[in-house]
Amino acid sequence: MHTIESGSWDVIVIGSGIGGLTAAAALAKEGKRVLVLERHTQLGGLTQAFERNGFRFNVGVHYIGGAGEADGRSGPAKKVFDMLTPHGIPMASMGPVYDRVHFPGMTIDFEHPVERLVQALKARFAGEAAGIDRYFESMQAARKALEAVFAAHSMPQLVSRGLMWWKDEEIQRWVGRTLMEVIRECVADPKLQAVLAAQWGDHGGRPSQASFALHAAVMSSYFDGAWYPVGGSAVFAEAFAQAVRAGRGDLRTGETVAAIRVHDGRVQGVTLESGVSIDAPCVISDAGVRNTLRMLPSEEVDYDWARDVLEIEPSVGYVGMYLGLEGDIAANGASTANDWIYESWDVDQLWRNPLIEPDAPMMFVSFPSLKDPRHDPGPQQRHTCEIVTFVDPDAFTPWEHEGMKRGDARDPGYLEMKERIEQNLLSQFARHFPRLAPMVRFVTSSTPISVATYTGAEHGAMYGLATTPERFLSDALRPRTPIGGLVLAGQDACCPGVTGALTGGLMAAISVEPRLLALLR
Repeated sequence: MHTIESGSWDVIVIGSGIGGLTAAAALAKEGKRVLVLERHTQLGGLTQAFERNGFRFNVGVHYIGGAGEADGRSGPAKKVFDMLTPHGIPMASMGPVYDRVHFPGMTIDFEHPVERLVQALKARFAGEAAGIDRYFESMQAARKALEAVFAAHSMPQLVSRGLMWWKDEEIQRWVGRTLMEVIRECVADPKLQAVLAAQWGDHGGRPSQASFALHAAVMSSYFDGAWYPVGGSAVFAEAFAQAVRAGRGDLRTGETVAAIRVHDGRVQGVTLESGVSIDAPCVISDAGVRNTLRMLPSEEVDYDWARDVLEIEPSVGYVGMYLGLEGDIAANGASTANDWIYESWDVDQLWRNPLIEPDAPMMFVSFPSLKDPRHDPGPQQRHTCEIVTFVDPDAFTPWEHEGMKRGDARDPGYLEMKERIEQNLLSQFARHFPRLAPMVRFVTSSTPISVATYTGAEHGAMYGLATTPERFLSDALRPRTPIGGLVLAGQDACCPGVTGALTGGLMAAISVEPRLLALLR
């Protein structure tokens, strides 16, 4: 083992998801020497893209709230993009309808501004008008309560506890209760309850388990519209990497951090799987809090501060299916709006055994090529479709050892499951989009095994830790840790999604350099 570039880095960032990249770009802007280390060969985490057979697919970005302009005002995500990247990140509006929720015999358009959505819900559920108003009022109160939690988590612990005590009643009412508990308190119609909870996949918390405040924060981010990155999700890594390099930073792919070195309660740097050590007085981890804990030396660290974190399970896993199509898909059922398709009115289900259950309980269907004004379909009108369905990760446990295996090296049982999943999802897609099914020219898929391999996410979880009330009430899930110089970033330090991870990255950067507080404001 040997030390390289001793003393040349102010901060090491582990992981290049949007949280890690945001923290790195913000600190580079302040003149810090920042080194980003990414285990995969490509930057971006779940914002990365890949190409197969001439079709380009996104891994995890389908739309973002607060990323454009509404009524002449820039949304919060757009402000950060504009401040931290050299030229901003262009965003395309998805139009008035951003989500279309389908149930047996009923389809509801989720439209902005929010007044149109409220009007549509009242027209469909006329007897629940008062309850609908109560629900949307609850969303605003819940969002403020969650913001108070995040504010407290960014403060020194003594001040933080004071704020949490002062806001305790509101926090327990909105952050401390589940999505379905609050919905049932507002409205009585079971079908309306299902409609209001249907988009839980945007934060990965099943309605029976997710904090209501999180759902409120994510859903209200779309009230002024939803946007899609021009050029696809890979533009995030490109723009933030440019910002890091324009400062005094660098980014390296294919570098797996094996350990975070700690001595006398302070970070000393990291050790790579290759055995190389890199010194730095500060390490920001965007690898997820549980992965971060595994990197710490047990002989140097007291884990008692994170005991409750170890009791929070990872969030749901997912299967992604990526379709390449040829033809005029817009004339045959595709649109810029995302389609949430439920096979029943039970919105709390996961696909528990894809080998036995032919249908996924829910499919999220997105057509990125229609959202991206930079996409050139060419004379063959080549387009892409991305399908997501949430699964029980236990169904994939027998193959967690598969990792980076390819071709004949893969377990036949795993290959059989992947093939069965693709066949079932294609059949399900064909029933809901019969005119598009004949246009499919290419199919590939990912599983929780794929996600764990490429991102390091535990059990292939899409959103880090489970989005339960306990997650947001945990005192350990804050950027600052008791270990000097160790800071947490990304989804686990804040909340799921691009905007949540973006905010988590900003909070981490501010913990290192308080002058950046103006950005968060």
